[in-house]
Amino acid sequence: MNLLADLAALASGFSGTMGVWATDLQTGETVQFGAAYESFPSASTIKLAVLYELFRQVGTGKVDLAATWPMKAEDQVPGSGVLKDLQPGLQLPIYDLATLMMTISDNTASNLCIDIVGMDMVNQAMDDLGFSGIRLYNKFYKPHPDRPKNQAVPVQLGRLMQKIVQQEVLTPTACSSILEMMKKAQNLYSARFLPERIMLTRNDDVIEPILAAKYGAITGCRHEVGAVWKGGRGYVFSVMTRDCLDERWVEENEGQLLVGQAVAVLHQHFLGV
Repeated sequence: MNLLADLAALASGFSGTMGVWATDLQTGETVQFGAAYESFPSASTIKLAVLYELFRQVGTGKVDLAATWPMKAEDQVPGSGVLKDLQPGLQLPIYDLATLMMTISDNTASNLCIDIVGMDMVNQAMDDLGFSGIRLYNKFYKPHPDRPKNQAVPVQLGRLMQKIVQQEVLTPTACSSILEMMKKAQNLYSARFLPERIMLTRNDDVIEPILAAKYGAITGCRHEVGAVWKGGRGYVFSVMTRDCLDERWVEENEGQLLVGQAVAVLHQHFLGV
């Protein structure tokens, strides 16, 4: 098996551009392909950076995850999630808002999390980590006319995930909490093509892989960043696409399929299954 050749074969049949970065959590082997160092519209993968900053502020005592936060009518935005369909005036614990942001990519919950931590603070946190290519310019469905779309770079998004997985940032408890949320994410693109059933929670008595990830989707772009473990081994991946000609919002979207297939190729390379 030639990993780069397999990724190139996938990319050659794709109407847009793909960037891939991945690393083996045991050996440190790192793979990068295509536009791994280029900027992509981040879509909902930027929510990982928002979650990181939320837990950073929890660590400083600025944010209390048990505190409640109100949802007003003007906070409700379209797209993914359930809060848009609920009655204004609802108050939810900040922990629950973060969970909705990561598990079902709720845009209203995500915007409330951005209000809680501050957009500038998210960008400062990424700068402090050396990830200036991860940029939050707008809240979801509330674009500023003078600002570009939110941006991310595959290698930087992947390294952010790696630092969380390997507990190189925040605290071990915070990193574990982030991963537990991400293990519960629904409708992940990668899960479709992995060769075994995915476990939602860790169980050392079974051999199925465990997946923690966050996807992102806007017209022309499909992405996923995450980590997979199996039997004491694991890898982190970041796959991003842009300029895809398939603009359908269906499971068979070309970009969505490509992301899942690319992760399957990485899975075979790193875990041999």
